[in-house]
Amino acid sequence: MGGRQNHIISAVLCLISVLGCTGSFAVTAQQDILPSPINITWKFENMFTLRWEWKMPAGYQQCQFLTDVIPNTNQKTKTQHMFRTLDVHKVDLNNQITFKVEAECNGTKIKPAESHVLLIPGNKVYVKNFACIYFDEDYMNCTWEPVVDSVPATDYVLHYWDKQNSTASEGIINPSAKFDQLLNSGTPCQHYIYKDDIPLGCHFKTLSVTSLFLMVIRDKSNTIRPFVASVTPDEVVKLSPPVIINTTRVPNHSIFVQWTTTFKPSCSYIDSEVEITNSKDKEEKKELLNDCTYAREFNAIPELTYKVRVRVKLSAKISPSLLWSEWSEVHEIKGTGDRNITFYLLLILIPISVSIVTIIILIYLKRLKIIVFPPIPDPGKVFKKIYGDPSELQQWMKYGKVNVSSKPAKEEICSVTLVETPLFSSQAE
Repeated sequence: MGGRQNHIISAVLCLISVLGCTGSFAVTAQQDILPSPINITWKFENMFTLRWEWKMPAGYQQCQFLTDVIPNTNQKTKTQHMFRTLDVHKVDLNNQITFKVEAECNGTKIKPAESHVLLIPGNKVYVKNFACIYFDEDYMNCTWEPVVDSVPATDYVLHYWDKQNSTASEGIINPSAKFDQLLNSGTPCQHYIYKDDIPLGCHFKTLSVTSLFLMVIRDKSNTIRPFVASVTPDEVVKLSPPVIINTTRVPNHSIFVQWTTTFKPSCSYIDSEVEITNSKDKEEKKELLNDCTYAREFNAIPELTYKVRVRVKLSAKISPSLLWSEWSEVHEIKGTGDRNITFYLLLILIPISVSIVTIIILIYLKRLKIIVFPPIPDPGKVFKKIYGDPSELQQWMKYGKVNVSSKPAKEEICSVTLVETPLFSSQAE
């Protein structure tokens, strides 16, 4: 009897186990059977908004949806509607975008559906390193570089839309309109920045800080694929470098540093960063100062020389910009150790310099003396040159006469020979 009960219990447990496995299989099968969202489409709701739409098969209308856009800085968004809007500046319109939607109906999750799209079709983009900088909230420069294998003579043009002032941000765009057909609706750049006679930038004189700009760069002949960028000036503010106006040592072995900025208003929550290095090229401190702090004391060793420089940026309280200004000019604060070295160097170099200068002056004066005071000639030599021997001059002055020649005349002896002619006989008679 006991054995039969054990067999019955075992059979019941086995049946329960089989039913459990079957039930689990049924749930899995149900998930596989539930359809994913279908007919995922997109369009520009306006020049600054993308709209994604999808549908669900009949009988699956009461669902919640979890959407995600890759790449995208936002997190996943949950909605009960079968559409989602997204700002264009939160996605990269130049590359492929993946839109994912996952449905959950009656507590059952459905396999996500994906759509991979290239919003701006075409070949390779011939624009790189696009960047905008809003200098001192005064003007903005947007620049780019051509790709290496692009056409050298590409005549770039830039069109832009201002969300705050442009009518293109209002109303619904015709869903059948292609992106290329929307380019001419933008405002053309008025002030191009040229490099080697090629437009590689645009200068914006006046603009709103909080506005959103959508920019499209292409060429006049429409042979290259358009490059799209969105810019919020408030996010690219860059201030001018500050100016250090005072660097002194104080008696308590500290360094006092004071600086100023040309940005007006000068105290609009500006952060400063001070970098101090000593004479051993070792960074002593790099300190971040908030809320318009333009002066600070730093501990210092009296014997060492220090170099100080400062840079500034707008505080996160008023601007999301992460751009720092350029560093200020470096200011040097001498230490007492370097002063002693300088003193000894001067103590050695000054006498040497004085000696060299003295020798140069003496040599120069000797030559100058010969030019200014030429030597007086010997009178005896002068008279001798003019009148001959000075003794003859004295003889002439005493006796009134002088030898014509101071040298005795040499006697010349000439021999005379007498030749007799013989007489003839006729003459003798």
